[in-house]
Parts: sequence; structure tokens; C-alpha cells
Amino acid sequence: MEEEVRSLPASTVDQEELLSELLSHDLHASAEPVMRALLSDYERNLGPDDPATISLYDTLGHTLYQMGLTPEAEAMHREAYSRSKLRNGPDDPDTLAYAHNLATALVMSAEREEGLALLTRTMERRESVHGPDHAATLETASVLGAVLFESGAQEHGFALLERVYTAYRTTLGEHDLQTLAAGGNLAAAVHTLGHTEEAARLLVVVLSGYVRTLGPDHSLTLGTQQRLRRMGWYIDIDVP
Repeated sequence: MEEEVRSLPASTVDQEELLSELLSHDLHASAEPVMRALLSDYERNLGPDDPATISLYDTLGHTLYQMGLTPEAEAMHREAYSRSKLRNGPDDPDTLAYAHNLATALVMSAEREEGLALLTRTMERRESVHGPDHAATLETASVLGAVLFESGAQEHGFALLERVYTAYRTTLGEHDLQTLAAGGNLAAAVHTLGHTEEAARLLVVVLSGYVRTLGPDHSLTLGTQQRLRRMGWYIDIDVP
């Protein structure tokens, strides 16, 4: 049986365009009331289980997190995950994306144990659905690796961080922004383990990539240069 196609009023479409504009400029505080009004419209016109409604709960969670409203952000991410799991099943790619977002919010708050368990399940399911080197799998592996490393499971966490960096280099290339971010995370772990020279050499590679990709004056380029200086490495910003 085909699903009923329901349309949105013109006023709601206008609100969608306004929301898109606000989010494109990271104006989260201004976007939040617009998002809540849209959620009400979506619930009424599309229904509580429509993919657009579920997605907006997740987006609202992100906005609330950016505003520092962590408990409510978790609640919105949990709502999106629960509704998608019921509608689409636990292994649906959208459900797994919402699971990742919820788990990330949880590990950054007081619910680290629940978040770690959900991250682990999500990585395993994404690997089963997409494969080990898919971008979605690596996204969750990267967060899980960092959290495990910081939580004391350094060997397991480091292995995941190393795996993510290697996979990104192979699939996306050395100068892709995701590869460079993964390289920076791996360098931090290497440095924490006491291998300063190895970490610095990896950061030189990352710095070179940021210069090529974003230019010498970008905040990520300058931030990486500062990280190297704190290690005692003074590298010219025009590093090739």
C-alpha cells in the first residue's frame, strides 16, 4: 500500500527557506524557534513518523547542543533515533546516522557509558551494512576511537584512530579535510603516548595538507602550526 503524499502550506515552505539561511550562517539561537515552529507544522501536516519530521528532531538536537542546552539536545536526538528505529528498523542507514548523533551527544555529557555502548553497536552495524571503509562506518569509528583512548582503553582506541586515518588516506586522499582531521586526532594520541617526534612529523603532514586545501591563514592551518610550536617544532606556514 502506497503512503499518502501530504503537502506543506506555503508559509511552512517559507519557514524552511528561512531556517536553511540561518543554519548556513550558524545562527543557531535564531534558528531554534523557527525549527520548533516547523516541527509543529511537520507533525500536523506530515505526521510524527514522516522522514522530514524525524530529521528535523535530529537537526534541532544539533542546534540545541551548539547553544549549550545539552540535556534537551540529547532528548531531541533520542526522539529522532527512536522514531526512525520504529519506522525503518535498527539497521536502516538513517537510523544508524541518528544513533551516531545520539551516541556522540551522550559521550560528551554525563551519559558516557550509555554513549560508548551505543557507539560500539552503531559502528558494528554500520560496518555490517556499509562495509568497514565506508564514510559512515569511519565516522563512528573515529568518535569511538577518540572516546576509548580518552577513557583509558588506549590500545583499542589508538587502533581505531589509526585505522580511520589509514582508510581516509586510501579512499579520500591525503589532503581531504576528513583525512587531515583524522591525522590530527591520531597525532594527539601519539603525543599522549609520549612519542613527540612521531606526533610532530604527522602534524607536519597535516599542516601541509591544510595549507594546500584551506590556505595559510585558515584557523585550522594556524591551529596546527601552534600545536607544532607547543611541541618545539617551528615550521614555516608555507610548508610545501
